[in-house]
Amino acid sequence: MAQVDFSEYVDVIRDWPEPGMAVCDISRLLEHPHVFHEAVVTLAKPFVEVRPNKVIGIEQRGLALGSAIAYYLGCGVVPARSIAYLPEDYQRPVEFFPDSMFADRRLAIVSDSIDAGDRVAIVDDWIIQGTSVLAVTKVVEKLGAQVIGVACVINNLSETRRKLLGRPEVFSLIENLQTDILHSD
Repeated sequence: MAQVDFSEYVDVIRDWPEPGMAVCDISRLLEHPHVFHEAVVTLAKPFVEVRPNKVIGIEQRGLALGSAIAYYLGCGVVPARSIAYLPEDYQRPVEFFPDSMFADRRLAIVSDSIDAGDRVAIVDDWIIQGTSVLAVTKVVEKLGAQVIGVACVINNLSETRRKLLGRPEVFSLIENLQTDILHSD
């Protein structure tokens, strides 16, 4: 496998969604087949031995990456998505996450997608505070399943925030990407 500098495929968009803030966009990483392949293989390999049977992909980019990782591992994939995309007459049971960084939307999963005893890997694009990952973990545990690890492109968790997640190991392609965002624990 060729060594890829994944940070070359991440764009930091400063002063968005408001002045003084920033977001990291991994779209270019997903657009380049070779880079995308390397990212999927690199993030999936730590899970081969612990054998998850489900992968939860958080929102758009985490779901895109998580779907490819699930395919590589031979797992099912469960989207953690905004309820804005669920119709009012949706018939399957939905579990809402207790907290969400999406101010006007709450994230949810279809609760019968996770069975008691499932071994779950969580995939997100960029973890800063770990709020969404922690919320997913709580829901997974409430449903009687176990989170066996977390994968992300960018891991900017402080040690304090990392301890809040508890046991699951966090695997990432990029650690502590500098974005000029002020971090608070």
